[in-house]
Amino acid sequence: MGMAAADAQMARSQGPEFVEDGFLAIADYPDHFARTVPDRLALADDRRGWTYAELDRDCDRFVALLQHYGVGVGERFGWLGKNDALFIIAHIAAARCGAVMVPINWRNTAPEVGYVLEDSAPRLVVADSEFSSTLDAADAVGLPRLLTDDDGPEGLRARLAAYDPAPRADYDAMAPFLQLYTSGTTGKPKGVMTSQYAMSFMRHGEKLLPGFAGWGDDEMLLSPLPVFHIGGLSWVQTALCRGVTVHVTADTTPAGLLDLCLRHGITRTFMVPTLVRALIEEMDARGVRVETLRSIHYGAASMDPQLLEKSVDRLGCRFLQYYGMTEIGGSATVLQPEDHDTSRPHLLRSVGRPMPGVTIEIRDPETGRRLPVDTPGEIWLASPSLFSSYWKRPEDTEKAMEGDWYKSGDGGRIDADGYLFLTDRIKDMVVSGGENVYPAEVESVLRQHPAILDCAVFGLPHPKWGEGVTAGLELRPGMAVTSEEVIAFARQSLAAYKVPRRIEIGVTLPRTAAGKVQRGKLRAQFIAQMEDS
Repeated sequence: MGMAAADAQMARSQGPEFVEDGFLAIADYPDHFARTVPDRLALADDRRGWTYAELDRDCDRFVALLQHYGVGVGERFGWLGKNDALFIIAHIAAARCGAVMVPINWRNTAPEVGYVLEDSAPRLVVADSEFSSTLDAADAVGLPRLLTDDDGPEGLRARLAAYDPAPRADYDAMAPFLQLYTSGTTGKPKGVMTSQYAMSFMRHGEKLLPGFAGWGDDEMLLSPLPVFHIGGLSWVQTALCRGVTVHVTADTTPAGLLDLCLRHGITRTFMVPTLVRALIEEMDARGVRVETLRSIHYGAASMDPQLLEKSVDRLGCRFLQYYGMTEIGGSATVLQPEDHDTSRPHLLRSVGRPMPGVTIEIRDPETGRRLPVDTPGEIWLASPSLFSSYWKRPEDTEKAMEGDWYKSGDGGRIDADGYLFLTDRIKDMVVSGGENVYPAEVESVLRQHPAILDCAVFGLPHPKWGEGVTAGLELRPGMAVTSEEVIAFARQSLAAYKVPRRIEIGVTLPRTAAGKVQRGKLRAQFIAQMEDS
């Protein structure tokens, strides 16, 4: 067999060519559109809105505020708060002046917040007042603090308005401007150093995709996912790089989301599938439909065929799915609208093909050897958008990289058409009786049961099999099911060794800020219960 033929059978998928024409960096989004559409609404939150001219001015004011607190090039400032337009202004200001923003998950406990503060050593912390007690317990050094929702003279809004806009200066687009902490499923969270070029690269790449064709100047985007996470922040940038309007909200209740969609004529949004389902149920309950909605973008979980059919029927819009991670600046792959076809349900279990400028290969996690098409292994990624390093973790950075390749730790396979299918994180694989069981495969079957809202599959120690396949189930409201019924249902689609041996019904599934179920955390809870019993 010739070398070309052998390579053709290897699991490799490459995104479209990246074309630089029209490239904008994040620092330049507001002033670019302030020159062309100064009075167009750029950004709004649950309190107020900013035109592009106002956004450009307040980004420069925030630079002046950072300078006042000694946050210069390479210096850090923390942010602990729910979705707020001021967060977006702050991150653009960081891009403009060379500072590094450290978003902190507001769901974190005081010790977890304390670890991030100690590790990142910011000069200033911005926070919502509801997290003041958390900060009091977490802040060991007494950092200067500004409150986002303090309307007095010492609050962030008043302080910001008091500054003259700082003069624009040259910036290094390749320098880090965000330090985003991973969820820390193993060990302490790592600070992922991300440059504005990395995120700008991803936003520009989206413009080259067919699924983004047809966007108009009248777009109204809704961002309900947390902006301290790469997914929520990327969605806001998706609007600002096009000069359209984005509304960020801290209200993720189904009623609140539907009200926002109807009130503002939302045309596009980014959600996790559980929010899509909740939005549809809220519309059904009220007997209304969001006529303006043109597309729903989603990630963190696959869209099951039943939900897709119901969504198309109720919403009548297009769908795009993303798979990505903090280390690649956002999205690595996209499943385009034309692939959301219920006549080809197998594609709905895919996360699509690589973004422009991204290359993906499947490698053996032990040897790094390239694997053939349709063979499960570890997902390796190469892209100019990859992270710079893990903050103060040179050994972890070296371990994660192999030349230009990032070893994601996620399991997957690539089919002959270049579609990526997740098989699971390598460390989450269950080995039962010598057989490998990939939780994602089992979960995709269980989610098709009409009583199951969501689920998590993981391995627990078993005296005979080494690990026993276990499933934790969240049920739909008002629904009931027995373990025997679930096992019988699973047996219709899965080999016997993949069928869960233990079913836990009525479990509250732990999730990351992006909505991903944390199997490792759930497994640890069950192991702790086993040890205590």
